[in-house]
Amino acid sequence: MGEKVQETYYLVTFRISEKEYYTFWYSDDIDGFLLDRNRKLRFFPEKEEALAFAKEKGFLLNREETEYLISPEYFRKIEHFRKIDCGQFLNYWNIFSDVAHSINCPFAGDSREETIRIIYEKLFYGCNILVNEGEKHYIPKWSRKEKRLIAKVMKDGVSILAKGLVLHPDSN
Repeated sequence: MGEKVQETYYLVTFRISEKEYYTFWYSDDIDGFLLDRNRKLRFFPEKEEALAFAKEKGFLLNREETEYLISPEYFRKIEHFRKIDCGQFLNYWNIFSDVAHSINCPFAGDSREETIRIIYEKLFYGCNILVNEGEKHYIPKWSRKEKRLIAKVMKDGVSILAKGLVLHPDSN
């Protein structure tokens, strides 16, 4: 009989239009976000409330706190960017994918369409995670079409995050 390994939780702060949402992202065999009974993201308006909840539930909380600034306006203008920060967009892409899976919502970034997969791979390799010291770094070149598709994926992710953070009177 296999022993159940305790999931690791990360306190994640989403800041959307000057409002903060403290949520829990977990990592195990499957990554995702903690949900409330309405299948929406479980969030707290104050960090202290979130930490008290984690303590009460006995979460194995990673000391690393992650904050993401989500600005729909930022992602609308991405197609005009000259430089794309691969690490930043890869992180957002993965977070949006985990939110989408958690609330059972289709996400444009999870498409099996070849162009979408190529863009994801370019973002991944553009982070140069697998590059050894002294090796040449990969710097992707982006077409206008690719930039527009990145913008589309990011906008879809923001929309999914907004769906996941919908308040219900009895959700928290």
